[in-house]
Amino acid sequence: MRFLLIVALVAAGLCFAQPPGYQPFYYQECAGNRIDVGYYGAPCIVDWDGDGNKDMILGIYSYGNIRFYSNDNTNDSPVFNSYTNLKADGTAITLPYG
Repeated sequence: MRFLLIVALVAAGLCFAQPPGYQPFYYQECAGNRIDVGYYGAPCIVDWDGDGNKDMILGIYSYGNIRFYSNDNTNDSPVFNSYTNLKADGTAITLPYG
């Protein structure tokens, strides 16, 4: 009896399931140019500077640098005009690479 109930619930779930919806792919830009860090870029979206807009922190595989892109617009329509490599006490923050 339990088996039939489980089968019925699974079948009902499959009948009412909808296919996933995907947004079109696009490249993020900085100052009108496509952001390209080679391969294995690791972005993180967070309000880094505390201004209420979500910024982008981007780890780069080559040399282990970490870039900070400040969002100069809104969260719904981010605009990145420049980046800086993150530093601590004047020294670039890097992660192991290669």
